[in-house]
Amino acid sequence: MTEPTVSRIKFAYFHPTWDAEQSPWTDLLKSAKSVAPQDYSSSDMRGRLYCPGCRQPLVRTPEAKAVFSNGRKACFSHFPMSLPIPCELRSTKPEGMLFTTEEEAKQAIASNELVVISAFLNEPAVPIVSAGPYDQTPVEDVAGPLSDLPISRHSGQTFRLPSKLSTIEALCRRFDANLYRYFVFPGSKSAVRLIDALRDVRTVVEHTESEALYFGQIIDSFVAGQVARPTHLRMTKLACNGAVKDFYVKVVDRVQTQKGISNDSKGRYVIFWGKIGVNGIGLCTERLAWGEFALLPQKYEDFLPSIQP
Repeated sequence: MTEPTVSRIKFAYFHPTWDAEQSPWTDLLKSAKSVAPQDYSSSDMRGRLYCPGCRQPLVRTPEAKAVFSNGRKACFSHFPMSLPIPCELRSTKPEGMLFTTEEEAKQAIASNELVVISAFLNEPAVPIVSAGPYDQTPVEDVAGPLSDLPISRHSGQTFRLPSKLSTIEALCRRFDANLYRYFVFPGSKSAVRLIDALRDVRTVVEHTESEALYFGQIIDSFVAGQVARPTHLRMTKLACNGAVKDFYVKVVDRVQTQKGISNDSKGRYVIFWGKIGVNGIGLCTERLAWGEFALLPQKYEDFLPSIQP
């Protein structure tokens, strides 16, 4: 029952009655509970946990202890009997998904296994009203244009598929459900699971020329200038690589406030889509559009990918 040292199975689906031989996978997705290793209870969950990747049964190892003898945290693993069944979540070097036919790709979109994002929204799809965090924008996905995507198994072939204009907040709102879905991000040539698209800011040591999906932990946030105004830049400092002086998200205070980021956001995680630029002798991401960043709900923080050893 060998799994990677850093497990890519961040949670298991728990359902007390679901039967793989009698019930479709969609029934499990609709009514199952996402359970992290630390929330496992052997009394009622043993034998009722399923892999979000291959849908095979999982077991927590070690079952009764929080850590292994070497200090590594408990994790979910596949049973030996399921080893002949391929599962990308066993691998530390995942590959993007390729499709044989355009119809196959469209079926994946219809079943919510594949999401094509042509762009992130520059402005809210609906007016923002006064509400609590993550309840501000009831509509976050808008139909986008048909996109020609080179995600075929046949070299040179493209598929014309429906896309969405979306937001990072939409990805965060149901982060557990989205984590193992395949996404085609703007400008991408492959469909990858969300967990594999996410890059920890702590791995970044230089500026980049292309956009990508990043996450980082906030260690400070403040509005630049002697007098704080909504139109001033909010400087949100993220934990970064030791080789980097510092790393900031630089977006005006009005927009960051709409996202729930304030002087009191220390310890929270932000996810963003963008380039990495230079900020003095440090690094930053700046001028992010409204839909290109969001706070991750705290209940999903344990689902973020770990830095690979």
